Amino acid sequence: MNFGSVIKKEIISKNIKEKHCRKAFIAGIIRGSGKLYEKDGELGLEFSVVDEETAMFMTTGFKSLFGYEVREVSVSEDRLNHKDRFTFSVSGEGLEDILSQLEIVVEEDGEKVVNLRFYGDLTKRECCTRAFIRGLFLSVGGCTLPTDNEDTSTGYHLEMVFSHYTPALETSEKLAEFGVITKITRRKDNYLVYIKSAEDIKDFIAFLPAPVSVLKITDLMINRELANRSNRQRNCDLANTTKQVDAAAKHLKAIEKISAIIGLETLKKDLAETAVARKEYPTETLTELAERLNVSKSCLNHRLRKLLAIADEL
Repeated sequence: MNFGSVIKKEIISKNIKEKHCRKAFIAGIIRGSGKLYEKDGELGLEFSVVDEETAMFMTTGFKSLFGYEVREVSVSEDRLNHKDRFTFSVSGEGLEDILSQLEIVVEEDGEKVVNLRFYGDLTKRECCTRAFIRGLFLSVGGCTLPTDNEDTSTGYHLEMVFSHYTPALETSEKLAEFGVITKITRRKDNYLVYIKSAEDIKDFIAFLPAPVSVLKITDLMINRELANRSNRQRNCDLANTTKQVDAAAKHLKAIEKISAIIGLETLKKDLAETAVARKEYPTETLTELAERLNVSKSCLNHRLRKLLAIADEL
């Protein structure tokens, strides 16, 4: 189940009131999907989003926060998600200032360089950290949950994909400060910050926050636990039934052997009664048969074991 799209839909539906949080949110989106380029000696920024709502937010955000009118937007098909992908190109006067405000470009030793560190002054406030990571998840995040489809083996999995180790490590450490536990692994040329635990995924979604998605994953977790308990009970009942059937078959085979060779009448009265009852009621459980003979279950077990021993000696 592609639960990432559910989370992202909730993220982009939220109205971000504070200017500093809107800026952090935009920075998170660009950090995830943006790349810098140079054309004809001019610096440019290109980034992509996968839904129209996010595209509209970025357009209005650049206008309200930076006074920049986005004019270059191309639309192509995202084959993976079967949706339109909106690619923005930002260049010209004012871009360097925008990149500085978003802490994408910083000055070191008198030179402007790309800043690989994701968390700085822009995310000093907790609300801005949450906004930044919401934007980051919108760009590079994904989440899949188990389904009831027997043809799939999908488990709980949430990830964010980074092209460099430093931002992956920083993001993992930043989330840990808020009690969200993640791991890092490498996949080809990328670094994944990922979560496999249902509870930890729920903690991440709550951190964003995306409360509707939290309720949905909680509901799924409860339903799956109930289903698992029911399956375990059924399996246990089936195993017990199989044991009972196998035991009854052994008892009946032993009784038939005794009857054929020496006759049941040669047995002690209690063993003979037990043998006859087992033959007449082969499908009854030991508890039911013990009640019928008015003896304890342990007593019945003792008698049946004695019958098996007699048959083995013949």
